[in-house]
Amino acid sequence: MTSVFLDLHDDELHKIRRLGSRVRFNESEQIFQEGDEADCMYFVDSGGVSLYIEKFNTKVPIRQAHQGDWFGELAVYNGSRRTAAAVASEPAGLLRVSREAFHQLLADEPAINDKIRRIVNSRNEKLVLEEKMVNMDSFLGRDMHIGIKGDPSLRESAMMRPRFESVVDRFMPELVPCFEDLLLNRNVHRINIGFNNGEIRLSTLLDPFCEEYHPALRLLDASYVERHFPKVDYQRKAEFIRAVYGLIRGSACFGELPNHLHHGFNEYFSHWQPMAPEEISKIIAQLPVLREIPNFYVRSLTISILKNAIHMQFNCDGTHIVSSRGFERFLEENL
Repeated sequence: MTSVFLDLHDDELHKIRRLGSRVRFNESEQIFQEGDEADCMYFVDSGGVSLYIEKFNTKVPIRQAHQGDWFGELAVYNGSRRTAAAVASEPAGLLRVSREAFHQLLADEPAINDKIRRIVNSRNEKLVLEEKMVNMDSFLGRDMHIGIKGDPSLRESAMMRPRFESVVDRFMPELVPCFEDLLLNRNVHRINIGFNNGEIRLSTLLDPFCEEYHPALRLLDASYVERHFPKVDYQRKAEFIRAVYGLIRGSACFGELPNHLHHGFNEYFSHWQPMAPEEISKIIAQLPVLREIPNFYVRSLTISILKNAIHMQFNCDGTHIVSSRGFERFLEENL
């Protein structure tokens, strides 16, 4: 991650360092937690520090800071909470610079402040992408799997509750090609399948920001499908979505966004690609298998052509978000 001190000269960095007081941390000692108030930043004089974020139950390393490095400066500059955690990876000697002292220096040194502001705008753009649960790159070409634990009381009793055959289970052979048809050949861009209750929630090009609710059985009626979901070629559907993104990019509201959001979303809209049709077909064909996994009683599944990210919820109140490649691995590991 780009440092907000990237463009500073050694003498400018020295002005910041000399504001610090020396502190020491033992190996494995927590320096700060994600979400803490940012009351100071640190320079590393000796030892090492591990920086990481927590995505639900998983620690995701960001980087290691060693002698001559610094960390924690972005939250101090922004006056925000910590966006990452820091722990001493070995005994560490640090210089601690308080928020008040740092901001007083910026007030006294406008040239330093201007350099840092330019870097902060660029860094905020990258943080927007990294901090999303499902990043805007949509896991393209990646084997991605995010697991989120739910209510512990539900997890403990989930396997003791008997399964029942829902309307989706009973008509699964007929519904699978219907779901595929809706996503690949009609105006639907997102589908949520309620396996237990038979509720199918759909988003279409005609009203892209809202959901429609349809009983699973009605989707087996060809005349019902024709009334509600006109045929649209998959590539034409992708062109429509790109056109909508183009309207957003050209709107006055979009132009008023902060720089990091304006540039980040502009890049995403410019390079957006739909999920590959063959991946959609492969995933939908596996729905009967998914429903029969012994230790994962799937309750609902969401798939959209906009992002290569399949969202699954289970009767144990847990959630799994996977890429198409991650979906294949999930089935292989649990069958």
